[in-house]
Amino acid sequence: MNLTHALRSLWKNPLVTTLAIVSLALGIGASTAIFSLMDQLILRMLPVENPRRLVQLASRSPEIGATWGEDRMSYPMYLDFRDKASVFSGVLAWYATAASLGYGGRTELIRSELVTGDYFQILGVKPAIGRTFTLEDNQTPGAEPFVMLTYDFWKSRFGADRGIVGRPLVMDGHSMTVVGVSAQGFHGLEIGDATQVFVPIVMQPKIAPDLSLGPRSGLELRRSRWVNVFARLKAGISVEQAQAAIAPLYRQIIDLEVQEPPFQRESENARQQYMKSRMDVFDGSTGRSSLRRDFTKPLYVLMAITGMMLLIACANVANLLIARATARQREIALRLALGASRTQIVMQLMIESLLLSAAATAAGVALGVWINRILLRFIAVDPSQLTLTAALDSRVLAFSIAIAFATAFIFGLAPALQASRPHLSDTLKSEAGNVFGGRRQAQIRKALVMVQVSISLLLLIASSLFVRSLSKLHDVDPGFRKDHVITFSVDPALNGYDRQHVTKFNQDLLDRLRTLPGVKGAGQAVQRVLAGGEWRNGITVEGYEPPRDERPLTHFNAVSPHYFDTLVIPLLAGRDFEPRDIGNDLKVCIVNESFARKYFRAGDAVGRHIGMGNTPGTKTNIEIVGVVHDAKYDKLRGDTPAQMFVPLALSVGTVVYVRTDTDPAVLFGAVRAALRELDENLPLSNVRTLEEQVDLSLVTDRMIAVLSSAFGSVATLLALIGLYGVISFTVTRRAKEIGIRIALGAKSANVVGIMMREVSVVMLSGIAIAIPVYLALAGYLRSQLFGIEAADPVQIAAAALFLLAVGFIAGYIPSRRVLRIDPMRVLRYD
Repeated sequence: MNLTHALRSLWKNPLVTTLAIVSLALGIGASTAIFSLMDQLILRMLPVENPRRLVQLASRSPEIGATWGEDRMSYPMYLDFRDKASVFSGVLAWYATAASLGYGGRTELIRSELVTGDYFQILGVKPAIGRTFTLEDNQTPGAEPFVMLTYDFWKSRFGADRGIVGRPLVMDGHSMTVVGVSAQGFHGLEIGDATQVFVPIVMQPKIAPDLSLGPRSGLELRRSRWVNVFARLKAGISVEQAQAAIAPLYRQIIDLEVQEPPFQRESENARQQYMKSRMDVFDGSTGRSSLRRDFTKPLYVLMAITGMMLLIACANVANLLIARATARQREIALRLALGASRTQIVMQLMIESLLLSAAATAAGVALGVWINRILLRFIAVDPSQLTLTAALDSRVLAFSIAIAFATAFIFGLAPALQASRPHLSDTLKSEAGNVFGGRRQAQIRKALVMVQVSISLLLLIASSLFVRSLSKLHDVDPGFRKDHVITFSVDPALNGYDRQHVTKFNQDLLDRLRTLPGVKGAGQAVQRVLAGGEWRNGITVEGYEPPRDERPLTHFNAVSPHYFDTLVIPLLAGRDFEPRDIGNDLKVCIVNESFARKYFRAGDAVGRHIGMGNTPGTKTNIEIVGVVHDAKYDKLRGDTPAQMFVPLALSVGTVVYVRTDTDPAVLFGAVRAALRELDENLPLSNVRTLEEQVDLSLVTDRMIAVLSSAFGSVATLLALIGLYGVISFTVTRRAKEIGIRIALGAKSANVVGIMMREVSVVMLSGIAIAIPVYLALAGYLRSQLFGIEAADPVQIAAAALFLLAVGFIAGYIPSRRVLRIDPMRVLRYD
């Protein structure tokens, strides 16, 4: 009965119902979309057995030797903890790397993960078909040519063929046998970027040879930190207890390490600093993720914005329901007079609120899926490897339902309680229908609009700052010309090329590209500009005495001749690399301006010498032959780091740059054809223009700017609708007063002015509340801004004046209705 009455009541008021559903759907949809990404990237635990018992281990020590990413340790150190740490029931290690995979006459670039033999057992992940690796698959380096496929890759690449188990694949030129397929839903421990093939970690010398140093593999090097290490805590052991328990073991390990020959050349200060290092143990239940590092702050900012947007929507709907309850005061009074209880009235109105909220949630969830698809476009991961999805699941649906109930009570309870307390005698005697609660109700509605105005101003200030910040970043000179350049990645070593053949292939490729019509230049580099990656190494600089606590480090890149010409990075002194510089011995280098200023007081670097490594006694046998203009390295933000360029002579993957005098898009096909002529099975990846690469480096800034502007605009529109409704309500409530004023000869401008004063009070009060609140919160925005101050008074004033202007327009439209009031018709009811 109550449900039928609620549906009929909502159906009879289509305008109010539609506005309420649309307002809430916008807020719920935006919140659902952001929560969906936060849940997948930050909150959700790994699909493994008892993930709460998983921890990650990471050595916190100075950079001595090679480091291949954050939170890494050496493989020998992993073995120490696996064999000697008693607080863990198991310790595993893994390393993600790109690889080429050939099967069925097709070669492609895939993401592989080198894992220890007990990886799946410790995680409790069962195979979908076949078997997992075992400890026996983790014994002899390079002698276990087995692979496992992830479930999704098995379905997409091999059509879910169960006969794939036992068949050979070709990975990086090596034949490998498929032994199984991992459980459905498991993509490895890197969240967001799905592994496609698992390989025993003892295959590192063949699958990731760049981790080796000469004849020694990465499995032997104690000063090469490259593996990620996870462990499972024993029952009853906490993270803090594990941290304390392994501290003595870690001390024993580093005491032994500093006695080994590779450490003997280090300075006493470096040894003392290394001795102060520690092993960190922290939660591993949600895995690790480079995407998480990049998107956590933006997602929290956007979640706060959508939360405020939802509050505005709730305030808007509360105002609509108060106005609607006003129109129903005689109905409510009659029901109370006939014996209905106040609880029954409140329950009836709350059912209507829940129906509104349910309809809004259904629309909001659909909207959230659409917004999520847009959000995923901001994530620079190969779609075939991206584990994040826009699809709904039970957790997101539960979140949306929880919001539905919360919003129903937020916007529905206060109007319902107010509506259940009419003045019975006054209401039943009045033909026109007095406004229950009178002045108090009007004050509540104005207060709600003030809150909306305040939140809208906060969002407008924030979104305008994000947009200006993005504009400033676009205006940054990267130090190279980004127009008319194609970039792509290629790695001949993935097809089994040795160092000599890689060098020849690279030269043949550049020669072939330079002959293409419209090509003005071509060059190669190991490190892609503005891709967020770093290659750093210790150095010794001739004539430079570092302070006691400084270990000189510089950013590196290995580049081909004509690299600087292709990117139009000016050569300021000396010469470019030449073919004769490329050899087995590193004899020459080029540095940037920042390097020259940092290490040579006069800035005159050409002819000076550098040594690779910063241990005492390092030979400075590398001559600086040129100085180039500063160019941004890994990001547009911040100062340009000191950088050293060496001739490209490494058997690793490179990024190729091709400058053209035509539209770069026209050249993509010719570039692919040129590569196929050299090796038709060599996969090409990350094909884009240099302008697209620069834009890609700004993806998080663009996401915040675009979405905050969109959400802020919608929130402002909702606030203005709320203001319009309040002024319309005020005109109706004060109709008799206005009629008397007009009858007594009041001028039209004065009467409209009375209403506009109401608008002014609401708008200025909301702005007065918002500005100090924003100033108190401005510090939280600083890390997301570039080139502007979070508390910029001009920006704050501009946003406030804009909101005030549109607020006056929104209030003026209903205020003009007072000019159409007929005094005789209004006063006739008195």
